[in-house]
Amino acid sequence: MEPRADGTLTTKEQYMSAVSELAAVLDQVVGLVDSVDEQEWSAPTPCEEWDVRAVVDHLLDVQQRFLATLTAQPVRTQPSFGENAQLLVSAFSEEGVLERLVPDRLGEITGLTLLKILMMEHLAHGWDLGQALAHPPAFDEEVVDRTIDFVQQMSPKVPPALRRFDDPQPVAPDAPAIDRLAARLGRRVSA
Repeated sequence: MEPRADGTLTTKEQYMSAVSELAAVLDQVVGLVDSVDEQEWSAPTPCEEWDVRAVVDHLLDVQQRFLATLTAQPVRTQPSFGENAQLLVSAFSEEGVLERLVPDRLGEITGLTLLKILMMEHLAHGWDLGQALAHPPAFDEEVVDRTIDFVQQMSPKVPPALRRFDDPQPVAPDAPAIDRLAARLGRRVSA
């Protein structure tokens, strides 16, 4: 996908790029989930009330709810984490999905906003899993930086009763982007 001569992308190229970035994030998280051995499922995570199994179950639930929202159909099967991630990428790749308004707990939002929320969930909980498994994922810094910007823009629009993450925590300004995102979403990041 080549940018125009002025370096900008067309809207269609921006949408394709967003879906590609989501696919890369999902691939990283799928790799983490696939690497979990039997003893690690009960390991604690920085998401204090959840162990590894609960974080993975939460992400699978989020994937299935978002897939049902995008397709306007209930998810009938219980695919594996990786299969569900592939179904999501396919659904987001459909023509017009990112422009379309879809129902959400925040009201009607675009499919692109839904994609960004899904990206944030997987980055944040991918960080949780990486910390629990002592195997941090290699998320793209620029993608994480854009997600931080998205979180900062969206946070004031989310009513307190609908907030799912804790208040931001301190973090070094030169910390890796994923640590800054984790801190922004209430995780305590070690120096």
